[in-house]
Amino acid sequence: MSHDPERVILARRHVAKGRQIVERQQRMVRKGGANAAEALKLLALFEATQNIFEDDLERILREDGNS
Repeated sequence: MSHDPERVILARRHVAKGRQIVERQQRMVRKGGANAAEALKLLALFEATQNIFEDDLERILREDGNS
């Protein structure tokens, strides 16, 4: 079954945007500040979400490779 090109584009966009968000939050954590614990919790959430985006993209591309 061939994947929908729009779906691949969207998945790639999510991965790219997610990487930007994670990197920005990592910089904020490194800078420290009054809410370091909250910044770390948010970073963990962003990283978990990013893993989902990347796994989804890999699955979509793998499904196409099996068609």
